[in-house]
Amino acid sequence: MALFKKKHRRHLPHESSPLKKLLIGAAIFALAILVLGGFWFLSQMGPRSVDYRDVVTVTEVPEELLALKDQSIELESQFDDLMALREPQPEDIELIRQARDLQQAYLDGISGADVEASRRVRDLTERYENLAAADLREQSLQLEAEARRLADNRDYEAASAKYREAYELQDTINHRFSNSNAYNPGRAAALRRHETFLTAEPLFQTSVSLQAEAEAFIAEQKWEQAEEKLTEAIALQDQINRSFRGTNQADVARLEGLRLQLLGIRSGQSHVEIEELATLADARNAEGQYLEAARLYQEAARLQRQLNETFRDSPHASSERVAEYQRKAETAESFPLGRSIERNHNRLEALLSERRTFEAAEVIVELRQEIRQMKEAYPRSSLNDGDLELKIRYLNLVQNDLGFIQDRVYAALLPIPDDDDWRILRTEVPQALFSKIMGTNPSRNPGDTHPVDSVSWIEAQRFCERLAWILGKPVRLPTENEFRAALGRLRYVVLEDRVWSRSNSDGTTQPVGQKEPFASGSYDLLGNVSEWLESEDRFETEDARHIGGHALDSIESIFTVPVREAPRGERNRMVGFRVVVQVD
Repeated sequence: MALFKKKHRRHLPHESSPLKKLLIGAAIFALAILVLGGFWFLSQMGPRSVDYRDVVTVTEVPEELLALKDQSIELESQFDDLMALREPQPEDIELIRQARDLQQAYLDGISGADVEASRRVRDLTERYENLAAADLREQSLQLEAEARRLADNRDYEAASAKYREAYELQDTINHRFSNSNAYNPGRAAALRRHETFLTAEPLFQTSVSLQAEAEAFIAEQKWEQAEEKLTEAIALQDQINRSFRGTNQADVARLEGLRLQLLGIRSGQSHVEIEELATLADARNAEGQYLEAARLYQEAARLQRQLNETFRDSPHASSERVAEYQRKAETAESFPLGRSIERNHNRLEALLSERRTFEAAEVIVELRQEIRQMKEAYPRSSLNDGDLELKIRYLNLVQNDLGFIQDRVYAALLPIPDDDDWRILRTEVPQALFSKIMGTNPSRNPGDTHPVDSVSWIEAQRFCERLAWILGKPVRLPTENEFRAALGRLRYVVLEDRVWSRSNSDGTTQPVGQKEPFASGSYDLLGNVSEWLESEDRFETEDARHIGGHALDSIESIFTVPVREAPRGERNRMVGFRVVVQVD
């Protein structure tokens, strides 16, 4: 049964017979032989090393070539003998040239390489070219020296010609004797530059002279002659820029400057006329002939506009001058109105300082109308005063309260010991007064009778400015000396009776004037809020100072009368101020 199964078993696909395996192996072997053969063939195609021992050197040289070589050596020997006796002559140099040519003929005739023969050709060539170029180089150097001398004497044309000859000789050397020591392309280029420079220099000097002549004519206001000379100067500079680029005389900026100067000449007559009109207008204005001055200024502005349009690139063209003449015209024309505003302002100051507030209110209305008229009719006039306009607008706003504010302030002023001109406010500025004058209250401890707090030094200055407008008198912050004079001596003072400090303030500011006053009659000079001082002898960029301590300080600290510094724009809920007023 097993034998039957063996005979009838089917071959599986992955099984191979011995014959098939033999054929596959033979094919692989044949393929390997082909690949190796291909590599060998490619290697034979590439470069191969040469064994120079196998190279056959031709040592046989024809007699006729050896004769050339011997003749060359003989000529060189003759030259050397002559050089021992004298300086080389042209016929001597010819011997070296012939020796070189014979050696070259020998080298060209032999087959193969002869290093020694090639070296001798090179040496003979250098020797011949050095000798042949020496005389040319010496001539070129002499011409260069002569050119320098002529240039120093300002004979530019002759110097340029000498430089040209020197250049041509050097150029000959560079082309014919490139193996010589005299070969120098850089020197040839330098000689060419000198030649070009000296060719351009006379043209440049002439252009400069013409410009100077033109400027002299301008000073004499001879416009036609000046224009002629400057036109010639421009033509020469333009020629230099086009024909001699790269030289020192080629100057695009100078050409543009000359063209602008020409425009200035062409517009110069109009400019002079405008200047004369403006000068005459100034004189009429000084004489009080304001309407005539205004007319002349307007004419100057018209002519300047015309100049600007006709000669846009002229140095005399200026829109700023037009605006300036118009400003002067309107200033002159508005001068009578300006004088009226000034008189009324002085009158207002006097009425306010005399506490005649009802009359002052009438002047405020009149001033406001005049200022509006000035601004609308003469907007360019320098008599428009923005600060005065702001002041009158403010006084117009508070005119109904002028008397009330003045009465309240004057009632609160006290003399400063040893100072007859200034009075000090008996209390710190209360919030009610600050709000009345400033229209706002920055305080963080609110209360009409409480001192204003959280106010910067800058805001305190603004309050002083507005109060000065209302009183018609100077108002400012007190100096440290004024403050200490009002404070007086503290030796026998019971501070607890006069000061709000950390021990009795409940940690906040209190209404002004509640404690006992100091000897001068002033309240709260110490404690409650620290007070800003006038910044004497300090730059605006420096911090300001405040004095006296505040409600959060200890009584011991307040007794030392502390002075602190802070930025001028800083707000602190424990800092306020009082003011001083000049009364005499």
